[in-house]
Formats: sequence, structure tokens, C-alpha cells
Amino acid sequence: MNAREWWLLRKDAATNSGKTPTLPSVSGYTLDTTGVGTDWQAAGFRKASQQSHSLSISSGSDKTRLGISFNYFKQDGVLQNTDFKRISARVNIDHNYSKNLRLSASITGSNTKANVAPAAIVGALILTPPALPVYQDNGTFVKNSPFETVYANPINSLLNQINQTSTNRFLGNFSAEYTFSKGLKGKVLVGADVVDNKQNRYLPIATYEGSSLNGDALVGSIFTTNWLNENTLSYDKQFGSKHALNAVVGFTAQQSKTRGAVAEAAGFTSDALTFNNLGTGITNRTPGSSAIDWSLASYLGRINYAYDERYLFTATFRADGSSKFGDGNKWGYFPSAALGWNVSNEKFFSEVRHVSSLKLRLSAGSTGNQNIPPYQSLAQLTYYPYNFSGSTVSGYAPSTVANKNLSWEKTFQVDAGLDVGLLNERIHLTADYYYKKTTDLLLTRTVPGTSGLSDVYNGQGSTTYQNVGAVSNQGIELNINSRNITGPFKWTTILIYAKNTNKILSLGDGVDQYIPSSSAPSIAKVGHPLGSFIVYQTDGLIQKDTKPLTPQANNKPGGQQYKDLNGDGLITQAGDRIVIDNQIKFTAGLTNTFSYKGFDLSVFFQASVGGKLYNVNRANLELATGYTNASKVLLDRWTPTHTNTDVKAAYQDPAITISDRFIEDATYYRLKNASFGYTVPKAVLTRVGLQALRLYVSAQNPVTWTKYTGFDPEVSSSGQSLINRGVDDGAYPNSKTYLAGLSITF
Repeated sequence: MNAREWWLLRKDAATNSGKTPTLPSVSGYTLDTTGVGTDWQAAGFRKASQQSHSLSISSGSDKTRLGISFNYFKQDGVLQNTDFKRISARVNIDHNYSKNLRLSASITGSNTKANVAPAAIVGALILTPPALPVYQDNGTFVKNSPFETVYANPINSLLNQINQTSTNRFLGNFSAEYTFSKGLKGKVLVGADVVDNKQNRYLPIATYEGSSLNGDALVGSIFTTNWLNENTLSYDKQFGSKHALNAVVGFTAQQSKTRGAVAEAAGFTSDALTFNNLGTGITNRTPGSSAIDWSLASYLGRINYAYDERYLFTATFRADGSSKFGDGNKWGYFPSAALGWNVSNEKFFSEVRHVSSLKLRLSAGSTGNQNIPPYQSLAQLTYYPYNFSGSTVSGYAPSTVANKNLSWEKTFQVDAGLDVGLLNERIHLTADYYYKKTTDLLLTRTVPGTSGLSDVYNGQGSTTYQNVGAVSNQGIELNINSRNITGPFKWTTILIYAKNTNKILSLGDGVDQYIPSSSAPSIAKVGHPLGSFIVYQTDGLIQKDTKPLTPQANNKPGGQQYKDLNGDGLITQAGDRIVIDNQIKFTAGLTNTFSYKGFDLSVFFQASVGGKLYNVNRANLELATGYTNASKVLLDRWTPTHTNTDVKAAYQDPAITISDRFIEDATYYRLKNASFGYTVPKAVLTRVGLQALRLYVSAQNPVTWTKYTGFDPEVSSSGQSLINRGVDDGAYPNSKTYLAGLSITF
């Protein structure tokens, strides 16, 4: 809304709540209630540039091959004062030391720097009232919204908060491969991944966030070293003209060590030094440090056997031991097997027309997952300061219970597939059906507060990891490659289609559902897919002649009406919420590539059909309290003179009721990438001493077709979390990017 529309909404909300419409008293600036006011999104977002420069050098001799590459990448964020920079270099060396010994090395180094946006800044840009100006009359920033829901001035936060990250990374792999005899080889690989990450943050006195602290500075670092050792012995042998055998055995070991430290201070006399001198802050915060180690060891074996290039058999076995699990349960054992039949190599297949190749595949096997924080199988102590007779002393208390039975999460998968070539391989189709069942899920369970393990700071029960529950996934994957037109003008197509059905089979003995947060719509419930929602059902608006059924404060005509599912005449969490599945029907991708005499065009479309998003931004924008900005949908809100609407009346009730109104269809069709290029003919380049020259332009995410009302239907605020997927709470959207570039080979 603009400022005038927002003010009319605020007056309606106050009047409907039995209050007198008011504005807070302010000094140094004026609240706009008659004009357009501040467009906070226009002030916070921007068109941003991106650049990437690469240089590659290759050389070598009969025994040695050398490749060196450099890259510089810089991307300005679509939010003001945000960016990302990366400088990287890579060296690859292969050297035949002798007839039997081959040495290889791959070394990568990079430095990245980023200016990161403040937390929840997208939501603040959406919800800060338009009546508030960015600047005071004297040209300084307004610090915060003076209304009931307080927001820091998001432009002040964006431009003046400092949140810098810097990461140096070294990744190196070194290997030696020795041939003992024909077909028998041994290989040793040693790798290291070293990451040095630093964060510097400062909340200036001039910002709302830092004003009450007189500035707050934080300096933190995380240093991680990962090393990997792989030792394998392989044997490759052809027996006669029809039997082929390949076997591999090996042992691998991996270890990770992470060390972290953070220091913080507040109470500065000036913003001049920012985070560069914590000692000048008069309020010292308790420093912190951490040490996290984990290790993994594995034994592995694989046998591939082929008979007459028609019948194929593969068997593998892994034994993985992780330090993260309890004594006696550290090792997991994961076998698998696969069969293949090259039908097109059979004699009878020569009589089959139009089908140039056909292969049938069947496989089954298990894998393991150890992706949890270390030490979860151990009883842990947590530091707590205690006060005795006015003096603070250090103490420790149990915070988790030991779980020596904690072990691997296991996934068993069966896959059946076929590969078909048609019309002399002009069309190639790959199709797979799979079924996966994951058991012994690594999930957290809340320990009852009566155990004495509750978090005294947050008043919550302690949690512990356990192996509970099971989830299934089954679906089909289809890939079609076709050469539609050949010759001077070429046209190729790649079509990818995937459909997956997810279902929770169990959450452990006596547990039917798990709700991670009462303030979020997500639920894990047996019989439903991960990422489902638990919500109230809306039932129009409260009318003069109907009984109000609502958990909200406004039970007058025009208020939101909800369905009484259990018929008790009340709307309660226990009896009147339903579970709505969130299952994507299918995803697809279509790439068409055209080329003609040096010109090339590639167009990639992406689609996701049937998914849902709970739009938290919309829920906030339709609160209709007048405390924050609001959606223009509320221009159609219920009033005594406008009752033919499904938009509730304005009312000063700041609590969001999680309902199906804010679950939206997240289906989208997107032009993901389009590129057009021209490669200059070699006959022209030889005159200027070049081997290759290509010029190109491309567009990423230029067009999206969707009914979703948020910024981007492809986002999720919960990252990789499957339980909380499908929630858009001010998530950073994908941006449209237009590029132009050239590639030169000397």
C-alpha cells in the first residue's frame, strides 16, 4: 500500500477495535498520511552487475601435462550494499614418472569475500509502513518505525550495518598409481581441504539495532581441516573373447577438525573503529570457542563382470565406521548388486528395425547417512553461571543423555531401468523406476522436562538424537535426447522428467506426528509427505446472522470465519486443524540447442508442477492491523458498506492465524537460461594469431509463469530441511541475470 491507503486501513482497524485512530508522536520528521510515502522495496532493491573473468593455460610433454587456470568473479547483490567476490586459481599436473608409475596433483586455492545482508531484511522491506520516511529533516536516517510493531529502518540497516565474511580455502589432491602387472594397479590418494573463515560484524550507534548498545562489534573465526586418504587396488582382466572382469578393493579414511572462536564487545564512544578495536568497548561480552572433530573409515569392494558384452553383473560392498555413533554401533554395512542385459547385442536383435540399441537394468542396494553433529551419542554438560551470595560462579549441568544405540540411518533402494536408442541413435531414451525406503531416521526427540535436562535459559526440554521412523520415496525418471536435424543446421533436444512420491511410514513407537514449531505451519505426520502443512480451514467471513467461529480477537461481522471440524462449537488447535499434503506432482526440464555456421542458440525451460508454498509474507501483509504495511488486497476488505468480499475487516489483532488462506500453488514454468553465441571461423582467426574466439549473450531466469503471489515460487526459507520445506518467510529470491561475454583461445 502507499501511505494514504495505509492510513485509511489503520483508521479502520482502530475504529473496528473500539479505539480512536491515532499516530505516534515523532520529532525530526513527519509521517506521510496523504501521499505515496516511502516505497521501501524500491529503496532496498536494485539492479546489480556481475562479472567473471577466466584465464586457462595448458602445456606439456610426452611425460608431463600441466594445466593452470585463474578466475575472478564479482557479483553485486540485488539488495543494497551486498556483494560477493571470489579469486581462485587451479593447477593440475600429471607426470609419468616411469613406465609403471604415474603421479598426479590437483591444487585449488580461493579467496572469497562477501558483504551479507542483515537478517530478515526482506521481510522488513515488505512490512515497514510507507508513512515512515527514510531520512529525518536534517538528512540523518530515521532509526526505526514508531508504530506498535517496531522495525529498524531497513535502508539504514542495509547501508550501515557491517557483516563481512572472508574465506580462504585450499583444496589439494595428490595421487600415485603404480602398475604391478598387466591389469593390476594400485593407487594411493591423499587429499586435504583447509577452510579459514572469518566474520566481522558491527552494529553502529546510528542504527536502531546498535543504538541501545552504543554499538556492538563481533569478530569470529572458524578454521576447518579435512584430510582424506584413499588406498585402492584394481584388477582388470579379459578372459578369452567373451569374459571381462574388473575388481576393486580399498580402504579409505577421513577426518575433520573444526576450531572456532568469537569475541564481542559493546559500548563504544564512536563508530569510527567499527570492529577493529574491541578493547575500546566498555561492555565486554562473554567470548566463546569451540572444537569439533569427527572421523570416518571405510572398507570397500566392487566386482564388475561382463559376458560377451551382453550380460553384466556388478556387486559392491561397503563397511563404514563413523565416530559420531555409539560404541558398538559405529559401523554400518552396505551391500548392493546390479544386473544388466544388452539386448541389442543378441543375435536375434539384428532383425529389429528402428531400434538401434536396448539395455535393461536392475539394481538393489543400501546406503548409509551419518549427517548429524558429532558427540550426539554422548552425555554432555553445559556451562551455566550461578549466583551465590551476590557472586557469580561457574557451574556445569547435564544437558543431554547418552544414547549408545545411536547408529546409521539406512536407505534401501531398488531401481529398474532401460536405455533405448532409436533411428540409429538419433533418439536416445533412458527411463528408471525406483523405490527407496529409509529407516532408522536420525531425528531429534524432546526429553521430558522432568528429566532435569531442560534448557534453563529457554525453558525448553532438552533434545536428543535417536534412530526412529521410516520414510519412503518412489518415482520415475525419464531422459530423452534427440538429434532432430543434422547437417549444416543442427537441432538437438534434451527432455528430463521426474516424478517422486514421498510418504512418512513411521515416526517411532506411539508417535503419529511431529510439529517442529507452533508458530510455523509445518508438520511431519505418518501417511503424509514430508513438508506438509497443519492449518485451520477458512470458511468465508463472519456474517450478521451466523455464529462466529474463530480463534481471532475479531468475532464481529467481517472477521475471518473458520470451519468447526469436530462440531464442538469452538475453534481449537486440537480439534479444528487439518493436514494439507505438499507433494510436487512432477518436475521437468527442456533444452533445445540450435547451431548454424558458427551461430548457436540454447534455450532451457524448467517446470515444477503441483507443489505448494505457505506465504508468510502474505500472512503478515494481510493482518490488517495498521501496525505494518499491508497488501493491496486489503483495499477490497470488508466494511459495513462493502460486504461482498472474502477479505476480512481491518482489526488491531497482531496474531497470525495459520490457515489454508496463505497456502498457494507454487507451480511454475520458467525460462531458466537462454544463450546466443557466435564462434568466429578459424580461417579468419589464423590471420590474427588466435585459435578460437566466441562471443555470447545469455539470460538467466528472464521469464517465469506462475500464480504464486510472492517473489519467487522456487524458494524455501528452511534451506535443506525437508520437514520445513515449502515455507516462504522473506526468502532471498532468485534474480534475473543478463550476461555478455567472450572466450578467446590463443
